[in-house]
Amino acid sequence: MGLAYKQFRSIATSALATEFDITLEMLGALRVLSHLGEVPQQAVSDVLHRERSVTKRLIDNCIKRELIAVHKSEQNKKARYLVITDKGKDIEQKATVCIANLNQDFFAPLTNEERELLFKINKKLIRQDILVNS
Repeated sequence: MGLAYKQFRSIATSALATEFDITLEMLGALRVLSHLGEVPQQAVSDVLHRERSVTKRLIDNCIKRELIAVHKSEQNKKARYLVITDKGKDIEQKATVCIANLNQDFFAPLTNEERELLFKINKKLIRQDILVNS
């Protein structure tokens, strides 16, 4: 399972970097903002199950690429509110199609039943109470 994950991640990372100049993590942040709209940075951390420092670095890289815009809250000056930009929306949509195509190719050796079983087992293994550092 670990080797398959590393291989897919390597393929996906290379494709996203080459075609869109983003990482898988950046795509995750763009997807969150595309789905939720304008939210505090902490909400992105929570949805991605990432530590705040990791999310801050990730968001800062997206801001540099003009994929995400940030502003301060009037009520809470410490809170950073994030919103996906038009450029971010465009890249998120194109990168999602790219990943879907890579996903199809990667899982092509499996039957539909094997894919469903694999996804079902993985869902059982994933714990929601554990944050990921990278």
